[in-house]
Amino acid sequence: MSSTNSASAVLTRWALRRPVTVCMLFFSMLVLGMLATRLLPLEKFPGVDIPQIMIQVPYPDASPAEVERLITRPLEEALAGMSGIVEMRSFSRENGTDIVLDFRWDENINARNIEVREQIDSVRHLLPADVERVFVFQFSTDDMPVFQLRISSEIDLQYAWDLLERTLKRPMERVAGVSRVELYGVDKRDIVIRLRRDEMAALNVDPALLRQRLQQANFTLTAGYLDDGQQRILVNPVGQFESLDDIRALQLTPQLRLSDVADVDYELPRRRDGRHFNQSYAIGMNVYKESTANLVDVSARALEVVEAARQHPEFANIDLMLMDDTAASVKSSLNDLLWAGLLGALLSIIVLYAYLRHAITTLIVVVSVPVAIFLTLAAMYLLGYSLNILSMMGLMLAVGMLVDNAVVVTESIQQEGDAERGISKVALAVIAGTLTTAIVFLPTVFGAKIEITVLLEHVAVAICISLLASLLVSQTLIPLLISRLPSRLMQEKPRKARVKAFYLSTLRWSQRHPRVTSLAMLLVLLASLFPFSQTSSDQADVAYNDRLILNYHLNGQYRLDEIRQEVARMEAYLYENKEAFEIDHVYSYFATSHAFSMLLLNPERSQSVAEIQNRVRENWPLLVRSEPQFGWQSSNQGVRVTLTGASTSTLQTLADELIPLLAAIEGLTDVRSEAESTQQELQIRLQASQLHRLGLTSQEVAAILSTALRGDQLRSFRHDPSGELRIRLTYDRELETSLSAIRELVVHQYQGQPITLQQVADIELQPRLTDIRRVNRETAVRIGANLNEMTMQEASVALTEVLEQVHLPDGYRWSLDGGFRNFEETSSVMQVNMLLALCLIYLVMAALFESLLLPNAVIGSLLLAMAGVFWGLWITSTSLDMMVMIGMLILMGVVVNNGIVLVDRINQLYPELALEDAIIAAADQRVRPIMMTVSTTVLGLLPLALGTTQIGGDGPPYAPMAIAIISGLLFSTFTSLYFVPHAYHRLLVWRAHWINVVRYSASPMRARASAKG
Repeated sequence: MSSTNSASAVLTRWALRRPVTVCMLFFSMLVLGMLATRLLPLEKFPGVDIPQIMIQVPYPDASPAEVERLITRPLEEALAGMSGIVEMRSFSRENGTDIVLDFRWDENINARNIEVREQIDSVRHLLPADVERVFVFQFSTDDMPVFQLRISSEIDLQYAWDLLERTLKRPMERVAGVSRVELYGVDKRDIVIRLRRDEMAALNVDPALLRQRLQQANFTLTAGYLDDGQQRILVNPVGQFESLDDIRALQLTPQLRLSDVADVDYELPRRRDGRHFNQSYAIGMNVYKESTANLVDVSARALEVVEAARQHPEFANIDLMLMDDTAASVKSSLNDLLWAGLLGALLSIIVLYAYLRHAITTLIVVVSVPVAIFLTLAAMYLLGYSLNILSMMGLMLAVGMLVDNAVVVTESIQQEGDAERGISKVALAVIAGTLTTAIVFLPTVFGAKIEITVLLEHVAVAICISLLASLLVSQTLIPLLISRLPSRLMQEKPRKARVKAFYLSTLRWSQRHPRVTSLAMLLVLLASLFPFSQTSSDQADVAYNDRLILNYHLNGQYRLDEIRQEVARMEAYLYENKEAFEIDHVYSYFATSHAFSMLLLNPERSQSVAEIQNRVRENWPLLVRSEPQFGWQSSNQGVRVTLTGASTSTLQTLADELIPLLAAIEGLTDVRSEAESTQQELQIRLQASQLHRLGLTSQEVAAILSTALRGDQLRSFRHDPSGELRIRLTYDRELETSLSAIRELVVHQYQGQPITLQQVADIELQPRLTDIRRVNRETAVRIGANLNEMTMQEASVALTEVLEQVHLPDGYRWSLDGGFRNFEETSSVMQVNMLLALCLIYLVMAALFESLLLPNAVIGSLLLAMAGVFWGLWITSTSLDMMVMIGMLILMGVVVNNGIVLVDRINQLYPELALEDAIIAAADQRVRPIMMTVSTTVLGLLPLALGTTQIGGDGPPYAPMAIAIISGLLFSTFTSLYFVPHAYHRLLVWRAHWINVVRYSASPMRARASAKG
């Protein structure tokens, strides 16, 4: 072993012989690291492509059934043949369809995007002719807006498009680093041609011919080139409208102009939705950055545009409110992490000085932290990584561990009195300890890809690079600096401490009473079953969230203004109790099909999210047209039961039967079917015999109806000062609001007599769903619920128990969805990764000890670490969530370092010393560096464990992860100082015993063999 350690100290010998070269190399890397702090892109999340593609097909004013039949199903059939799809979901609504494709995380999503477009193109001819565009969206974490702006005022902002575009949108688009700006809630005006039905009928004007005439009169065309021998001239015939008067003067016949049968004017598009912010109508603006731009820099420049707009005279009565300021949350999170790191580092320095009792030696050990951090930043820049909340989390977790190698090396050098000899005693153990800490992330980086592992990769990179940097520093710079100390300091022996003397005496006693020690260790492990049974597993804890979503489930079909009144009434109630509910702001969105209010809570609130929900529910107003309910902010929160089958009506019936059963489960609230809200549709069944007699076709009648209600989009108008405007052909407004007007709509002229719609069709009102949902090409209905003082695990058991007692018709089935899927997938992958990490740790230690038996002495300390985790969770009333599991994964790599250092030293002393003496001597020499490394790691994480710092400023808190690492490391350290020597001793005793048994059994066999010979 000593020869192996000597070979591992080659780098140290080189550093001691080339001090100037080493100093210059580290100085160069420090300069590069300092430059990297300015060059590294600063982001909230690393740039990650989300394995999801959404196809969006707008098809206004159509029924969900029509959209499903004409658009959704053809597209689903075309996309179904693609490989790698985990789930296909579709939502057929009255204004179009959305199809969402979820892929595996290891798929090349860019290649899949191209394939999706090819599949859509292959069936494009099967879609309705009036489908103008099919949008395909691909998502990335880079698509998050830099900030969202809410624009509100007491004055009417519906005509503010030109003002906002001129003073906000266009200047924002010119900001360096801004990729695009979205302005919504206000529209550019259209040119609308409204046909007057009475004049059209009286003058016998055919709507189809009129539309054709409008298209022919407004065009531009490249006809080709004229080559006269001297020059080549482009020929471009232009016949465009240049003013509204040009449109009004269009000749339909020699005696008839368009103005005789239609009104032409500017109009705003029909408002289909609206927004409120702080009880005032609001307009929204989202600002996005380029993928390579620095988030904070872009945000600062964009906010200058916002501030300039605030000072503009025309914005005197307009409020501009920032919402979801990503840069501010990132800066807040990074500042919190920085201060927590600095405080942790300061505490670590204090405890190091308390152990070393010498300022210069302490500074030499501490210098490994900033040097390793700067080296890490330089490496991250060269490898193309960004500085984000995940990489910062990795650096924060590594701060307490960066001095570990330096501490072990410094102690060994002081004990040996020589740098090269001191390094040779611990070099291999230090390398193995660093590898075990880094190797636990290999399954995460190279194993199964899910959301948590993809994001954890960036945490792992920061930790691994910083630990490797600290290893390099401990093998080169630290020995070099210590070798330059006066000999009296380098050879200074640590003082004998009473605590250490007590430990050694009790360790000797435990070695001489192995049965009692084994029983004590067994009792310690059995006792940990109590906190294990009391700790709940939960992935749905949203107590850290600063917002609540309040959904309005509409119980009928209403006009937009009626929905607005519902929302306004709830907002009034919330603002009356603003202080009691600890609300800062309320943002609402409403449309004719759905509405919600977002409650932005006070970050410094004294109540939990669940308590605020209950207080809001207690006295909220009884709404006439809707039922309020706290909803699910994403598919990964709340719980959902998905029913799938062939018939939507049957699924809805089953959902109605299941809802009372699920609502009876204690702990489930807001149980409701997502397809519960129904509306009405006007079904028009055309009479084929009548159409044939009149010489009409169904398509002609449908086209007239579409023009009357939806309007026809014509070629755009390009001569308006505000830019290109749409031209829309439609009928007068009465048709949009009156059923009797629809019945009397003239669809044809027959022998000089007008033929109305009711003469060729049966017209009746029928109920319909607001949308039709399908999962993997099967119709689906989902029942959602929120959890109230109930964990995800408990909800899964309770729901399964109820659902298994329900008999569903053949071809229909249920499944648990929403947060359940995320919980089960994440838990299973993390558990597998932890088992793989355990195997990798064993492989490293087996190679280090050159033994298959001795690593078991150290592996046992992992059980004690996990026991300590559950004791810590129970004492602090912390649930076993994803942050805790991340902490446990990191803990696995950290906790074995103490055992490796101890066992490696025992191996060096044994068999030169008796086994018990070798164990006591190794413990005597290694207990101080072990306690120092544990103290620095624990104190480095203590500010996170006691603080309220959250990921990104608004995500899960770091505290559960820090609590898991601290409790597991402390418990394992104090128990492993006895367990590892005890296990080492017993393993060698058992090995010797079985070797003797085998030899004894083999002796008679050899004797009989020789006698026969």
